[in-house]
Amino acid sequence: MRVRIVSLGTNWWSAHPQDVADPFCFRHNAVWFNSAGLKYGNRLRLCWAYPGQVRFNQSSGFNPEFPNRILGRTFECNKPSLMHGRMHLLVTRSLDRDDTPDWYLVTFTEQHCGTIQFSRPGWMSDGVQLISVSLRRDRYEVIALFGTADWIESDVGPWMLSQDRKRLVLTDSTSGGQR
Repeated sequence: MRVRIVSLGTNWWSAHPQDVADPFCFRHNAVWFNSAGLKYGNRLRLCWAYPGQVRFNQSSGFNPEFPNRILGRTFECNKPSLMHGRMHLLVTRSLDRDDTPDWYLVTFTEQHCGTIQFSRPGWMSDGVQLISVSLRRDRYEVIALFGTADWIESDVGPWMLSQDRKRLVLTDSTSGGQR
């Protein structure tokens, strides 16, 4: 499946092969993970209500020194799968700019979208696929796969992808959510 990365989560970490004798094991053979997390000052808290991660292998073209360079790019990905109790999205390789994505990877927070009542049915459209959710009191970070018509609803209204599919925007219509 083809996924365009609109935004990513706060939490980053890497894993490397156990052969540390290889001088490039931390760079060339490492894999990088991204997940939802909450920053409190300089501290990162996972607070996973829905554990999950996005994995970037070396073949994906991801450069950990410049993570924002992947924003707006389309990648070939495996379908999300449950692995060791976590939702797992594997990014395999970068695609041409002309490739039309099937899904959009978006991240939303209470600072940008307002309060979401996660316990209320209908806070997101049926097509949204959650990857990772960190939740603590009124703070949250959610990473999800969106289709072009998918939405989430907060206390300020329904949020959808913009026309250019580069960000989440508040829509005027209430057709997306239940009020």
